[in-house]
Amino acid sequence: MTTLKGLILKETDSGESSKSICVLTAEMGVIYIYVRGGRKSSKTVSATQSFSYSELCFEEKKNANGQVSRYLNSSEPVKLFYNIRLDAAKVALASYFSELLIYSGTEGQECKEVMRLALNTLYFLDEGKMAPDLLKCVFEFRLLCEIGMRPKLVGCAFCFKYEDDKMHFNFLEDRLECSSCCPNPESIHTLILDKQLLYIVRYIALTEYEKLFYFKISDKYLKKLTEFTERYVGYHFRKKFGALEFYKMLK
Repeated sequence: MTTLKGLILKETDSGESSKSICVLTAEMGVIYIYVRGGRKSSKTVSATQSFSYSELCFEEKKNANGQVSRYLNSSEPVKLFYNIRLDAAKVALASYFSELLIYSGTEGQECKEVMRLALNTLYFLDEGKMAPDLLKCVFEFRLLCEIGMRPKLVGCAFCFKYEDDKMHFNFLEDRLECSSCCPNPESIHTLILDKQLLYIVRYIALTEYEKLFYFKISDKYLKKLTEFTERYVGYHFRKKFGALEFYKMLK
């Protein structure tokens, strides 16, 4: 038996009474666990519902081809993030976060920082301690940074200038280019970052978690930041996420 704490990202019905759950764990990344009778059993329903952080005890079995299947033995909720379920927009946003985590492809990898990011994000969403749209931007960009897609933000990729009135971010190369060095300032693959927006982007990418969720920005810069983070996700994942579109409809 293996016992781990995990965040339930998704539930999928299986048969008449069972289900499969997709779980983010710090030790094993994203894994799938089969829950016998999970749709009817009151013993597991709260601990295995989406957005619950729970202690899960499961057994692993290998088939003839070496493929591993996991079966839940017992579960205990640690944190349910109950308030998220009371707001349709919060549910949609949390579902988008789950889609991003699943698509990140972290199975079999240690994901301590990703888990920390996910739990902190759901806590701030649950408690309403940060504007949802800003929280979305923070999660989108920091998640990609944590899974190895942190861009080059120290300075211009050519002359190493730390900042400029206008810095161009090249999405194809994941780098900054100052106005003097940018080879193609009109490219559709670049976005202009002024000093304030560059500071915000660097802050999200590099600051420690104790400070990450404790800042505010104006609506003007939230709009700019949203464009940056959504384009960043789009260039790296090449996928549209249904929960994000639903969240935007509910706003």
